[in-house]
Amino acid sequence: MDPWRLRVWLGVLCAVVLGGASTAHAASITPPGEVPTPYLPSTQVAVEEMLRLADVKPSDLVVDLGSGDGRIPITAATHFGARGFGVDIDAKLVEEANQNAHKAGVADRVRFVQQDVFETDIKEATVVTLYLLTGLVNRLKPKLMNELRPGTRIIAHDFGFQDWTPDRSVNISKNYFLYVVPANVAGSWRLEATVGDAQHTYDIELKQDHQKIRGGARVNAGGGFLPLFESRLDGDRIRFVLVDEGRAHHFEGRVHAAYMEGTVTAGIGSGMVKRTWRAERVLTRGER
Repeated sequence: MDPWRLRVWLGVLCAVVLGGASTAHAASITPPGEVPTPYLPSTQVAVEEMLRLADVKPSDLVVDLGSGDGRIPITAATHFGARGFGVDIDAKLVEEANQNAHKAGVADRVRFVQQDVFETDIKEATVVTLYLLTGLVNRLKPKLMNELRPGTRIIAHDFGFQDWTPDRSVNISKNYFLYVVPANVAGSWRLEATVGDAQHTYDIELKQDHQKIRGGARVNAGGGFLPLFESRLDGDRIRFVLVDEGRAHHFEGRVHAAYMEGTVTAGIGSGMVKRTWRAERVLTRGER
């Protein structure tokens, strides 16, 4: 057996030992110098469930990292009306994928290139699909978090991120995990809002673990501490509740890097009051 085939079969053996990973969709993106793992394509059921979980729309650009024969971006175009882009390090698979796009009549909206995924520009993606082994998924995470915009949906098939709780997961024959890239909100913010009949200033401190946030606010420079309740991020959308002056104030808004703004609602029924709020990031001396 020649050395290349030996390495492939060693990769298969390692994948099986590590939990059935021999079903990985895109082993052909294994970086040079690492033991390659086998390419086996996703089933059509898996493709459809990944795209359904991502709630793919015609406005989306679906990027498949390790695209194999191209079935995920092609299905995104043919059945969901989206645009698609795939990368793979195997030139023959890239050629096959582009031929399949032509056969499906979507070559004007889908393309495939031979490239290392770690060097691929993914900033324009709104959906990223992964069917990769655990180690590679986690090695890709810094790139995904640094380059993708808040709100981008990442769908992982079978093997998710070790330290990131999915926003949603489903099991239909296989496991599928949805991760929504969160905005960065950790740190200090100064929030202005009308609460009751008065304008209030809240100094807010937020701690963040991906989409999970927690923290509290101090009122009007030196006032009491108010914990945040029901706080959560969904991409660039934020929500939390502050209880002040005997009422619960529900804040909802959108994060824009250095500021965030939205509406705050208090009361119910005919007594409900809705006003606007805005918060600006407070930079520390080292951040300026």
